[in-house]
Amino acid sequence: MAAPLANPGPVGSPGAGFGGGWRSFLGLPVPALCWEFLRRNPSYREDFARAVRLGSAIDRRWGLSAAADPELSADEGRVVWRADVAPGIVVPMERATFGSARRSPLARLSPIIGDDGAHVRLPSGLQVQLRDGATSAGPLVVVLSYDADFRLRVRAVDALRRADTTETPPRSRLSSVQQERLARALGALDGVQSHRSYREIAAQLFGDIGDLAAFKTSSVRDVTIRLVRRGRALMAGGYLKLLRGGF
Repeated sequence: MAAPLANPGPVGSPGAGFGGGWRSFLGLPVPALCWEFLRRNPSYREDFARAVRLGSAIDRRWGLSAAADPELSADEGRVVWRADVAPGIVVPMERATFGSARRSPLARLSPIIGDDGAHVRLPSGLQVQLRDGATSAGPLVVVLSYDADFRLRVRAVDALRRADTTETPPRSRLSSVQQERLARALGALDGVQSHRSYREIAAQLFGDIGDLAAFKTSSVRDVTIRLVRRGRALMAGGYLKLLRGGF
């Protein structure tokens, strides 16, 4: 069970409190981007409120290791994902029986206790899962399952190695076009959750779109509708597929 939730803030209505426009989502690392979709999900928000009220764990279907306040960003809420749903983001480590402790960014970060053990979350969203009583002070050994996700796991280990020298997020596997599309989908989702019309959403996403008559027959309207649908699909669980692919 996740650690008790201390003094959680109020849970607002879906779509509320997410200002900044779609461009503010550009450049977010994949783990944070996935959280942005999940935190907008009304069912997750209800589940979080229930967990706070009853002092219970959240549903496993969300993919989180520990409950996270949907009013907070991924960094503020210290969002951690389960190792089984994010093999390209979570690096499992155990206490080593050889070697010695080394200087590491892990040592200065406090663990987050979740359903699948303790996690240390780096600023990039990369996580280390401390298994079998291991501590961030080390010495530690990486445990990699040789399975269908092995390449993702190796990439996560390489990202951890790079974190020794920089806090810059790992280079995204998403192209700039993919990142922009996802950012617009988030913006479209915010618009529809705020009960804006497709025309109002399109204006926020693309700027001047002309009068209503022109908009009704324009390709921008079709693009906007597709972005709304994609945003809803990602919020409803599609973010898990995005998350699984790692950074």
